[in-house]
Order: sequence, then C-alpha cells, then structure tokens
Amino acid sequence: MAQSLVHMKNTKGFSLIEVVVALLIFSLSVITIYQLITSTSISIFSLENRLLAKEVANNRISLINTIEKPRNKQPRNGVMNMGGKNWYWKEEFTSSYSAEVFEFEILIMNSEKKPIYKVKGYINE
Repeated sequence: MAQSLVHMKNTKGFSLIEVVVALLIFSLSVITIYQLITSTSISIFSLENRLLAKEVANNRISLINTIEKPRNKQPRNGVMNMGGKNWYWKEEFTSSYSAEVFEFEILIMNSEKKPIYKVKGYINE
C-alpha cells in the first residue's frame, strides 16, 4: 500500500516537457491565427481600394458617353472623391480602325498617384 501511494504521488500533474510542448503548440496556433487575420485585413483593404477605383472608372465612362464627350482627342485628368478618398484619373484618347470610333484609356490612381485600376474601351464620336 505504501508503495502504491508513493507511485501515485510521483505521477500527479504534468512534467515540464509536457508543459513546454503544450505552450509551443498553443503559441504556434496563436501566431497562425494572427497571421491569417492580418493577411485577411490587408486583402480586404486592397479589394476595397480596387472596387472604389473601378467605380470611379465606371463614372468616368458614363460621363464620357453623356455630358463630357471628348471634342478633341487631348488627354484629360482630374480628381474625384469617392468613399471618403480622393482618386486621380487620367484619360487618353487614340484613333481607332474607323473615323467615327476611337479608343479611350482611363487610369485611376490613389492619393499617392499609384495606379490602382486601368480600363480601355471604344466610343463613337
């Protein structure tokens, strides 16, 4: 009986190696989850900027087709506010296969003038 009490006394609790391994596994899983959250946040921010830039380009295309028709084929640029941010746009027009149709290219840049979105298309004169 005395021997079984001594044996039980020595086997209670976790050894130091078991605790270190458990902490290692826990810290690795916490680091992995943190990296996942960080990369997801960065992706969402980038996707939001690209979506807003695309909407600015769509607005410019609508204006080109309606009230701001290009009379000459000179490049134009400007600033549009969308989503609480200033977006810089630049439009260039080039001749196409026909005299009535020409090609346009719209480049959308963020406030640091870094290109975010570019679209090309055709329009009738």
